[in-house]
Amino acid sequence: MEIASKGLLFIHIFFGTISLVVFWLPAVFTKKGGQWHNKLGKIYVFLMTGVVISAALLCIKNVIVGNYNSAIFLGFLTLITAQPIWYGTAVLKYKKSMSKSFWLMHISFRLVIILCALSLISYGTYLYLNHEVHPLLFIFGFLGASDLPAWIKEMRNPPLNVNWLVDHFSSMIISGIAAYTAFFAFGGRAFMSKVLVGYWQILPWILPTIIGTIAIKVLKSKYEKRKPDELKEIQYSRS
Repeated sequence: MEIASKGLLFIHIFFGTISLVVFWLPAVFTKKGGQWHNKLGKIYVFLMTGVVISAALLCIKNVIVGNYNSAIFLGFLTLITAQPIWYGTAVLKYKKSMSKSFWLMHISFRLVIILCALSLISYGTYLYLNHEVHPLLFIFGFLGASDLPAWIKEMRNPPLNVNWLVDHFSSMIISGIAAYTAFFAFGGRAFMSKVLVGYWQILPWILPTIIGTIAIKVLKSKYEKRKPDELKEIQYSRS
């Protein structure tokens, strides 16, 4: 059990470390929709899929050994990493219209995250009442639950079309946010605890979200108002 656990952790760290570097290659250093962008993007998705699968297995391991707090938080990070990876690649298939099955999968995935986020807040409140303070449970719980109004709006008025380009880069950036957050939360925690003290240790955890959110807003302002025929030169491959 211990050997298998260490091997699984090694795989998770290996895939995760490489994905942190590869993330920037299609995002910054290649032409959007170009051959290298598509190839490097597929490599990034492959690596992140390995990260998600290994993280899910580590969650199960933590439950088995009774490390419930780590299992809960890692499980939520796994969810919020898996969803944008899935959506960011799947949306490339629906550049003209959103199929019913795709839409149902999309809103179901989002609902699961919202419910888990609310559970995270509830669990954090329970721990607080028992004199255990875990602010990150509240931070990420509220971040996940903040999607509820948008989810309700989409349920009432299902979109007939998607802005596939905006949805694609937004999802990929969100997956990067989750990857870097997980790194600072687990891999870089020992180093950060020496550099930052007290509540300042929360900063590296929320910094990827702040930077990623700004990047999404900037890119949205650039591409959101473009008409479909203006995006013809940007062709993303799913094959």
